[in-house]
Amino acid sequence: MNQSQRPLPWQVTFSFSRALQEPPLGAWAGQAERVVPAQKLFAHRVRLNSLARMGRYSHELEEAV
Repeated sequence: MNQSQRPLPWQVTFSFSRALQEPPLGAWAGQAERVVPAQKLFAHRVRLNSLARMGRYSHELEEAV
């Protein structure tokens, strides 16, 4: 919808909390040595969700961690 050629009369938004939190929490798994990789994964998820919000997401970006 955000890629629509015509302007929408509203902003399209979603709750991305689970999409943002689940992958990093799984990567972290409560282990101190996994904090930094989990933080990087979280930042990556935030970036992808931001791009999705603007209609610029593509599946190929998933691999660019």
